[in-house]
Amino acid sequence: MNNIDLLKSNNVDVNAALELWGDIESYNESLKEFKDTLNSKLANLEKFKNDADWQNYAILAHSIKSELKYLGFMKDSEVFLNHELQGKASNGSYIISNYNDVLNTARKIILLLNSYFNETGETRKNILIADDSNIILNFLEKNISNDYKILKANDGNEAISCLQNNDVYTILLDLNMPGINGFDVLKYLKEYNLIEKIPVVIITGDDTEETIQKAFDYPILDVLNKPFNDKSIEKILISIKSFYENKFI
Repeated sequence: MNNIDLLKSNNVDVNAALELWGDIESYNESLKEFKDTLNSKLANLEKFKNDADWQNYAILAHSIKSELKYLGFMKDSEVFLNHELQGKASNGSYIISNYNDVLNTARKIILLLNSYFNETGETRKNILIADDSNIILNFLEKNISNDYKILKANDGNEAISCLQNNDVYTILLDLNMPGINGFDVLKYLKEYNLIEKIPVVIITGDDTEETIQKAFDYPILDVLNKPFNDKSIEKILISIKSFYENKFI
């Protein structure tokens, strides 16, 4: 059972939220969906800020504000309300000067919800594995799934969809995939300011200097060369943990 008192002690109006959702199960499902998609929404919000696209900035700030209110985060929703109003007024100087309020509020919410859902044992983080080979996907899943929840994608399009709809802890990314390939996914991560926030490990059987250098033009974490084994996977997992130990999430 979730620790409702944890939310209430952090000024979440759970009773008001339950009047909307009706029961704790529906509320928890919506709460978890919000938690799992907040990082991708923040990435889009930051992109709109950097592009000075104040109309879309205001629209997205309004959406986040509304979801927070529905979930009982009344005080936190006021931060996004302020940014919604300033976006509508195209007040870029205010938004840029006060954007840390958005980030700090979002981080606080994510930490709180992580603690809340950890009460139920839902501690496994999402690792996205993108590779067009089901053999590779299944082998990696077998070696990683004890500690992490695995999201699988067979191409770059599916990988991007996973990023848009899930809170992704790490990406294991094959470069050579049909259609939208690994480099296209790297471009997406860079465009939406995710490339330095989510550690990326490149999976490749092409160990030519040109390919590896092209990959390292992006701030990737490491490379997992095919064929790989249990030890090389373990080394990568240690690198991922080290990345987060030195970073405030």
